[in-house]
Amino acid sequence: RKIELKPYEPDQEKHPTTPGRNNLTMLLDKPAPEMKCSDWFNSKPLTLADLKGKVVVLTFWGGFDESTYGLARMNEMYVLSVLLADVEDVAFIGVHDAGNEPEEIKEYVEKLGIPFPVGRDADPFVTFINYNINFIPQTVLIDKEGILRYSEVDGRILELIKVLRRNN
Repeated sequence: RKIELKPYEPDQEKHPTTPGRNNLTMLLDKPAPEMKCSDWFNSKPLTLADLKGKVVVLTFWGGFDESTYGLARMNEMYVLSVLLADVEDVAFIGVHDAGNEPEEIKEYVEKLGIPFPVGRDADPFVTFINYNINFIPQTVLIDKEGILRYSEVDGRILELIKVLRRNN
């Protein structure tokens, strides 16, 4: 038998904003805004400077979001973070909205089994505002130099992580 392998090129395009979702176009290819979190779970407090040299997979979410889309995204983040747990140049971070008390967020993190660091956004939604987040979940990818490279990542997060790992 003969097997023919076809060339594969990952989709690295900057896709337009999905209608009805967050528009982060103005942040693309610029230094990512800092995370300002009042509480941290599964980690000591983190900054993007602490994560320099790593591809950062940053997901804005809320544990109260039990929509199919929201639960699927958090499940995807769980699976990818476990898959890439031993990869030293990739970091998964969650920023939970500031509308819940720390104890509630801790319960959400435990209920979903989230293994990666999660910060509670500083009031009044400082990080969410800096990233122009109005709808959750939202995942963005930040390169090893701290530049926000992708905001429309549905269906291609893993391939974009691989691209960013190679590019820096």
